[in-house]
Amino acid sequence: MKNLVSLFIAGILVLGVCSSSAIAAERMKYEDYQAQLKAYQDREATARAAIEVAKKGIEELKAKLAELDLAIKAIQDEIYAFLGTDHAGYEAFLKRIEDLEKQVDELAKLTPEQLLERMKELDALAAQVAAMLKDPIAKIKQVKERLQALEARIERLKASIPKPKMDLYSVLRGDYLWKIAKKPDIYADPWKWLRIWSANKATIKDPDLIYPDQRLSIPRQIGKDEYLVKKGDNLKRISGMAEVYGDPFKWTKIYQANKSGQFLNNPNIIYPEMILAIPRN
Repeated sequence: MKNLVSLFIAGILVLGVCSSSAIAAERMKYEDYQAQLKAYQDREATARAAIEVAKKGIEELKAKLAELDLAIKAIQDEIYAFLGTDHAGYEAFLKRIEDLEKQVDELAKLTPEQLLERMKELDALAAQVAAMLKDPIAKIKQVKERLQALEARIERLKASIPKPKMDLYSVLRGDYLWKIAKKPDIYADPWKWLRIWSANKATIKDPDLIYPDQRLSIPRQIGKDEYLVKKGDNLKRISGMAEVYGDPFKWTKIYQANKSGQFLNNPNIIYPEMILAIPRN
């Protein structure tokens, strides 16, 4: 009996020791957790404090940027005033340049032959760019460079345009200019005989006198420095056109460049289908 009691007491003591060890181990794990949690909380507090400092710095930078923006705007306004415009006027000027650039982009997609047919558009664009380069806003370096680049592009497009194409025709017995112009492989229109005379006025003094085997130039296109007379035209009206001189009083330049024998011997009389040379110098 004594042995049983001894064994029971020994078992209780063993269980007690094991239970105490387990509790101690659990307490250590909890304390480690608490220490780690406090470390995280300290790091969070440090980060939040840094964020507050950063926010304050950001607000200070925003205030400085606002001051700089006001200073920049004041300088810009002074520049606009010096150029005789304002911000809206400057932006409108840039928009005009952008529109011209888009038009040139479209023309650049055409073949040289197609460009020849739209030469007036190129001349009009060149005139607009030239006028804008004279505007005070063009004193701004970036604006001037942009306009000059556009001007150079237009000149390159003009340079790519071929000279007017001419066919040669050998006069047959019984031919006359009206009859030649009427032929299907020429113009199929007798009223265009004046085009043939225009291209050959140096050798045809009298349009009623042409000879067998005489070689005539047949113009197929109107050149960039030429003008095809239309119904109702006169030299002053032609000279006053923007794509010609924009000045009706320069009509004498056209007259002097085209008078030859019976061709344009009277500056008051011109006819549709005449091709007039337009001197540019």
